[in-house]
Amino acid sequence: MKTNKTWMKLVTIVAACYLTVSFASSEEISLGSMQAPITLIEYGSLTCDNCISFHKYVFPRVKKRYIDAGTVRFIYRHFPTSEAAVHGALAAQCAGEKFYEMLDGLFSNVAAWYQAENRDSIFVQQATSLGLNSEAFLACINETKNLDDIVSQQHAAKKDYDVNGTPTFFINGNIVRGMRSFAEMKTLITEELNKNNR
Repeated sequence: MKTNKTWMKLVTIVAACYLTVSFASSEEISLGSMQAPITLIEYGSLTCDNCISFHKYVFPRVKKRYIDAGTVRFIYRHFPTSEAAVHGALAAQCAGEKFYEMLDGLFSNVAAWYQAENRDSIFVQQATSLGLNSEAFLACINETKNLDDIVSQQHAAKKDYDVNGTPTFFINGNIVRGMRSFAEMKTLITEELNKNNR
């Protein structure tokens, strides 16, 4: 009986690890250590009030406490909930290695670009402030294929992972729907760390 329990525990651990590895590609741009025991994925929208609130009040504390410390690897994935959010997502994608810096700038200044007549000019200003080439960036955000990729990724999230709103989080593959405070995120991360240490 003890052997069976040990075997079942091993199978559970392997399955959890497989889900985390297969779900979170090593090629995705992320924050934190690739060897972190926790992978936190957020499906968010740049014009979602709860996502904006999360990135303004909760995420900086999660970053300082867990990401910068090597405990959490963070991956942001686009799940745009408005036409403006689609274009914001495209701007973030076209920032390449400056993805998270662009994302932070967009979340911090939604009011400046959300209803702007010429969003592209605002996005280009943001890109150049990050040291990106303005012409290459503008060509990227005007490339139809890049826009199609964001839409297709959103459809895949709905179909494959049952994402149906924002924000939606995955903590080592476990789905967590809706806004969470820092205290709640801390509890969820701690619970997952405790599982890994058993």
